[in-house]
Amino acid sequence: MRTAIAVPAPVEIIDRLVGDAVASQVGSGDWAGAVRAARPLVGEIEGLRERLRVAGISRVLLVTTDGVGVVAEQLAPGEPRLIVLDDTDPVQVADALAGDLDATVLVVSDPSGSAAGGVDLLWDTVEHAMRAEGLDPAAQTVVVAPPGAPMIDRASGATTVLGPPDGRGPWSAFTAYALVPAGLAGADVAALLADAAAARPALVADDRDNPALVLGALLAEARTVALSGAHAEGAAEQLGAAVGAAGPLPVVVEQAGAPGWDGADLTVTSDEAEPADVTLAGPTAARLLLWQHATAVAAHLLGVGVGQESHFPAPTGQESGFPALAGTGIEGEIGAGFEDGGIVVRAAGGWLPPEVDTVAGAVKALVSAAAERPAGHLAVHAYLDRTDDASAAVLRGELARRTGLVTTFGWAPRCLPGSGQHVQGVLCQLTGGVDEDAGPTPDPLAELQLGAAAADAAQRDVPVLRLHLTDRLIGLVTLARAVQEI
Repeated sequence: MRTAIAVPAPVEIIDRLVGDAVASQVGSGDWAGAVRAARPLVGEIEGLRERLRVAGISRVLLVTTDGVGVVAEQLAPGEPRLIVLDDTDPVQVADALAGDLDATVLVVSDPSGSAAGGVDLLWDTVEHAMRAEGLDPAAQTVVVAPPGAPMIDRASGATTVLGPPDGRGPWSAFTAYALVPAGLAGADVAALLADAAAARPALVADDRDNPALVLGALLAEARTVALSGAHAEGAAEQLGAAVGAAGPLPVVVEQAGAPGWDGADLTVTSDEAEPADVTLAGPTAARLLLWQHATAVAAHLLGVGVGQESHFPAPTGQESGFPALAGTGIEGEIGAGFEDGGIVVRAAGGWLPPEVDTVAGAVKALVSAAAERPAGHLAVHAYLDRTDDASAAVLRGELARRTGLVTTFGWAPRCLPGSGQHVQGVLCQLTGGVDEDAGPTPDPLAELQLGAAAADAAQRDVPVLRLHLTDRLIGLVTLARAVQEI
């Protein structure tokens, strides 16, 4: 583990942490013992992967929630055989089902064990698609759930792997919930666990040179933390899972020096070529474990108490990546609106001036509302396809550069446990219509996605702007032009 910290360590705080034996306390929790507990999984995952290989199955379709998908992607970085469905965007689901289902294993991984809401619907959808191609879903399904979970009863005929009863979101990195899909997609689980085990002694040592203590102290003192590199999205979720809204706002940026980087209290990257306050280098598993311990130390300092817990903490105010439904459409819950350039515009809270009748005018009004609020924060939550609608992510940097506001962007609902807990300024939601040619995706997927967005908006005591892209391509062009007018 090669972690470089280029800013002065808060000596008094670290001395107090050492004196109170916080590192060893943090390291005694159940979540911190996951690396050791996962060793028996190595043979089980390798045997299952070989069995699937012999059957001609090499593609992994992971249906999950609660941050597990982001962690699995980190454990198997750049692995094209891993496709994660942790939201119900109909276009994204259609793309996943357009692949070779005959060579696909469905992994349903839910730490809650209930497979409620989005997980249940996605599971049904994939099974339906497999049957339509004459396949036996049970023969190509692996279910990962805690002992005695309702999911296990449903998984009749499928392969089941047991996970711990107290694993959640990013804290599940070294449990079956993330290791099984990552391992089946090609990740070397034995090497991952070995790297994590090698890093652990330094992280639980009550010593001033413990990088988890130093980084945890820096995180606890920061108000904003800019994150870049391959680890950034997962790091934001982990930080949110550990400290919630009590901690710093994680801002995922495109690269070091991007808008939002220089103004942050702390900058963290996993790219050794980028200048930053903290550079997380070394093996993937070692970086993940360091970040877990550091965020737990920060939680201790902030009085959240994660380091003292004997269970995996659930994200504050957000038990699942699929929020409880507040409704099934965009009308009613968020007010009347107008249409402009392939976008239906709606606002919640009566903050939008009645004379505004363009997307550009609505965006300008939202920026003005953000500038008037003490937090000065503009959050963008995109309930869209992370692949086909990837250009939406470009909006973050442009909005930050043109407005000077702290601006965050996240693919929802996966971002909600991370930066999504910090919506204290204003919120812009992007939702999308479904092209008739997108494929055979049932309407309940879109209904659940819009319901999740409605629930997200309903729990915010801030101005909310909903931009529903009736035509995604045209709508994104309209929005990009609107941002350029700021």
